[in-house]
Amino acid sequence: MPPAKLAASLALLGGVLWILHALLGGGDGPLVDTLHLLGLACVLVASAVFGTTLVKGDAVAVRAVVAVASGLLALSVIEAFRPADASWYDGFWGVVAAALGGFALVRGRSRSTGRRTAAGAHAR
Repeated sequence: MPPAKLAASLALLGGVLWILHALLGGGDGPLVDTLHLLGLACVLVASAVFGTTLVKGDAVAVRAVVAVASGLLALSVIEAFRPADASWYDGFWGVVAAALGGFALVRGRSRSTGRRTAAGAHAR
């Protein structure tokens, strides 16, 4: 699976899990905690995988650093402004993640059905 498609799929899955977490009212409990942690893991891995697509070439060390930085950036944006006792907060970020992941999947699907050229842009 291409990294961009994997990142979009994980973002969509993480977003749906967080929406379910918010619909169940947040709070404590084994199911609700599992939904929150799995959603967080999916969003962080999606951010890290997307970060690897930003680096061109075979620089594996640079890809790893950018992947970790992208995941930490997503975590800091999500957790920095978390209000106390707000079940809607995860639902909001779930909608954002699901919308971005779903849009990327639909956009990738429409591109794959288009006409492909055998060579680069300057080949005529």
